[in-house]
Amino acid sequence: MFNKHIFRYLVMVFISLIMLTGCAGLADYSLDLPGNYSIVRTSAHQVKVAPKISESHWGSDVIPTKVTEVAWDDNYILAKQLGLVNDPKSSNGYQIPNNDDVHFWILEIKSGEVFGPLDEVNFVEKKNEFDISESVILKKIEDLK
Repeated sequence: MFNKHIFRYLVMVFISLIMLTGCAGLADYSLDLPGNYSIVRTSAHQVKVAPKISESHWGSDVIPTKVTEVAWDDNYILAKQLGLVNDPKSSNGYQIPNNDDVHFWILEIKSGEVFGPLDEVNFVEKKNEFDISESVILKKIEDLK
């Protein structure tokens, strides 16, 4: 027979676990890229590329939020980025991705020079200008984790 105190304790532990798994911060992460850069996710739509300063600190973003796809080789990091727009269903300024506001970026790893935002035509032209192989294909960030 369960003691009343043990039962209460187990219920509290269970509720605490449920609350913790619902916290957005638990889904935050970073993925290392070449040249000391990282993909940094601090919330569902705050996903950017930034230089890595230490194991848990990053500099200012070099490719702004929301980065949805990336690719890289030894010389360049490529990214697809969606702009954000205020969510019409929210009155607190919450922003969601705008699928009509698509930009592409190219980061030269060695120099740190960033080219973008680019539309798709200019992105393809820059890739050709920099002689980036066609095998360097953008992949969804979720598929890289």
